Amino acid sequence: MKQAGARLSIAIFAVAFMANPGPFDIPLFSTPKTPTAQGAARLVYAASPFGVAVTSDGRARYDIQVTASGLPAPSSLGSYSSYVAWEVTPELDRWVRLGVVNNGRSTVGHADMNKFLFVITAESDSAPSTHSGPTVLHGNSPSGWLQTFLGGEPLFRGVY
Repeated sequence: MKQAGARLSIAIFAVAFMANPGPFDIPLFSTPKTPTAQGAARLVYAASPFGVAVTSDGRARYDIQVTASGLPAPSSLGSYSSYVAWEVTPELDRWVRLGVVNNGRSTVGHADMNKFLFVITAESDSAPSTHSGPTVLHGNSPSGWLQTFLGGEPLFRGVY
């Protein structure tokens, strides 16, 4: 009886752990352009021979794994052929292309900003140098969750 109780406790913990996002998870929110889209991104330490990958100035580097579902064909939104993930400064002044996103799971590239917005847009090319299409999913890096909304930083509401 004791073993069954222990197994049940472990199972309950595992379900609770999987249902609650961790400190390296980014919930992604849809926009009016794609109301059925949903997803999440996870920051995973990038590979390094030293255990933790960092930039030359000491910022942590992460690979971003994206799980998305409900994304319609990009062409249904206009003359677009792919979905592209971006790492964006909170001021929206610097957009860094990470990689292509599809329904399912994909690793899109390295992120190394301390605080950033994670944005997925529809684009006419899978490797654009700048963003131009509509936002379909977006979220904040965990380090941005504690920002005050009374400060001078703009609030991100998507680029429609």
